[in-house]
Amino acid sequence: MRKMTVEVCLKDPLMGMPPDAEDLNRAVKDLLDRVESVNVLELLKMNFERGEEVVVAEITMKEGYAIEDLEFPEILGSLEVLKADGRSRTSDAHALALRPIATYTCLVRYAIRDEFLLEKMREFDLDIIWTPPIYESCDLCVYTCIGDAENLNRVLLLMSTYGEVRNVIFEEASFSGNDPLSRLTPRQRDLLIAAKQYGYYEYPRRINSQQLAEKVGISKATAIEHLRKAEARLISTLLAGY
Repeated sequence: MRKMTVEVCLKDPLMGMPPDAEDLNRAVKDLLDRVESVNVLELLKMNFERGEEVVVAEITMKEGYAIEDLEFPEILGSLEVLKADGRSRTSDAHALALRPIATYTCLVRYAIRDEFLLEKMREFDLDIIWTPPIYESCDLCVYTCIGDAENLNRVLLLMSTYGEVRNVIFEEASFSGNDPLSRLTPRQRDLLIAAKQYGYYEYPRRINSQQLAEKVGISKATAIEHLRKAEARLISTLLAGY
């Protein structure tokens, strides 16, 4: 398992949306005109097949705009502000009279119902784990994921169809002391990640415990034992104090 961070300069920020999709084009153009950048802090839920995603993100507005000016359309989902941090980037008296550039920590719930966007999202439904840093702006997009060599190459190929790949960084997947996965043994962690990648935790499951065991080359009993211990440790960590 390796971690890959890739920087991409998009050829078309509108991602080739059909001209007749007026509501969609208007919604995306509004985002591009008013939002400077989006920095994903936490990935809470991702289901590319259904077009569903829940993230905590820092949204930085362009100068002169506040989050209240952003009409997040129902065609994309919903947005809830958790924290606001306004600041000015200039000492110019006229500019100070304008709204300061501000960053907002938001809970963003994507619930894509547009067929064009759904097809775009489904292209990213690969056997990988997406993880921060994930950063998007008009000029540069940064994506990070964990997976095996084959699937990381698929990500690179896909990214190259959307723009110019400027930089790619590979490193061994590591987990900090604040990461719940750091509480697991290496075998528990690797099996849990494999279970996630192969769809063991999806509903309905894409793979059962016997098939998962065969994928990783261990017995079914051993696989179940490692998963149960890993799940118990994660639950104990997440619910510590309750």
